Amino acid sequence: MNLSKTTLSLLLLGTLGLGLTPAFAADAPTPAMGSGMMGAGPMGAGPMGAGHRAMEKGRWMKEAPVPMLMPIVFRHMAELNLSAEQKKALEDWRTSHMTQWHKWRSSMLEHNRALRDALLKGETGAALAPLKAAVDKDHREMLEHGIRQVEFLHHTLMPAQWEKVTTLYTHSGK
Repeated sequence: MNLSKTTLSLLLLGTLGLGLTPAFAADAPTPAMGSGMMGAGPMGAGPMGAGHRAMEKGRWMKEAPVPMLMPIVFRHMAELNLSAEQKKALEDWRTSHMTQWHKWRSSMLEHNRALRDALLKGETGAALAPLKAAVDKDHREMLEHGIRQVEFLHHTLMPAQWEKVTTLYTHSGK
């Protein structure tokens, strides 16, 4: 296993990507934390390397700058008692962003790969600048998309539904 690849992937996908996949595939089961995706050790889980215990409890996702609420909404649709209009808005959001997400993710993975390969070859300075800029741009786009998604949910859900979702989020991973 390539530790650099895994660590960088978690940094990038941990803030939003892991939340988007279940949101787009509402019927798909959520991956089990600590399911062998990464081994134990100092860099074994999440950006801060808290090991498999952090993965098991989902604490590393709590450190993400943008809360991953969309998977919670899709998982708890019945409990939230969403209206037909809300369900349609959520499905429309997911459908419209699915193609965009796949294109963006492909590009992001290529940028990650290029930077990783350059670092492993010992590149420094000016050779890394455009690669770092591409990865930085991906991070900014991921952050902005995540913020727009949370804003969309806040606008779409009724106050009681929003409170329920944020409560579920707050109590997840403990």
